[in-house]
Amino acid sequence: MHKTLLACALAAALPIAGAAHAEESPFSANVGIVSDYAYRGISQTDERPALQGGFDYAHPSGFYAGVWATNVSWINDAEVSKSSGNSLEIDVYAGYGGELGPIGYDIGLLQYYYPGSYGAVWKAETGMTKPNTLEGYIGLSWEFLSFKYSYAFTDLFGLRDSDGSQYYDVGAEFEIGAGFKLDLHYGYNDIKGGDDYDDWKLGVTKEFGGFDFGLHYVDSDINGSDLAEERVILSVGKSF
Repeated sequence: MHKTLLACALAAALPIAGAAHAEESPFSANVGIVSDYAYRGISQTDERPALQGGFDYAHPSGFYAGVWATNVSWINDAEVSKSSGNSLEIDVYAGYGGELGPIGYDIGLLQYYYPGSYGAVWKAETGMTKPNTLEGYIGLSWEFLSFKYSYAFTDLFGLRDSDGSQYYDVGAEFEIGAGFKLDLHYGYNDIKGGDDYDDWKLGVTKEFGGFDFGLHYVDSDINGSDLAEERVILSVGKSF
C-alpha cells in the first residue's frame, strides 16, 4: 500500500510536491529495501523484509505519473488454500502538483493493484472482496509541515462495504545537523464499516555515499495484532 506518496521511509507515500524531480530529466527511478514494509502502521510482509522500487515521470507543468512495486505477504497469509497466488503490490498513480505562494499542493489518484485470482474460493476463505483499491488524495505542504487526505472510491483493500473510507496524514521533517533529518508522522484511519485507528512514526534519515538510510519507530493503537505493534524499521534506498 504504498510509498508514494511517499511520506514513509521508502515505503509507504507520494511527495507532497509531485513535480519535485531532477531538472535534468523528467524521468527518475528508485529502489530500496526495508526490514519490514509497514503501511499505515500495519506490516504488509509479516514483519519480514521487502524489496521495493519504482519509476516516475514529472512534466514541468506540474503533472506527474509513476509506478511503484513491492513484495507483500498479507493476502497470502489471510488464505487457507493460497488460492490467490499473490505476493506483489503494484501502485500506479498520477496527479498534479505545484505551489501557491509558500503553500505546496498535490492532487491525484492512486490505484493499488494486487495481481492474483480472487474468485469464490478467496471470498469464502477471507470474507473479503478483491483487494485492489482506488484512492484519491489531496496534499498540502508548508516549510517543514505536510498534510495529506486520502479517500477510497472502492472497498478498502478487500474490506466489504468500506468504500468511502478516509485517511488523514500529518507529517513534519526537520534538519537536525550533520546531514540527519528528523521525520515525524501521525495518521488517522477512518474506516467505513470497520474499526478506526491511529498510527504514528518517528525516525531519522540520512544520505550517505549516494544512498538514503532511515531508522524509524512505528506503532499504532490497534490491540491484539502482532502486525500492528511497535517496532523499529531500517531502510536503505537509492534514487536515479
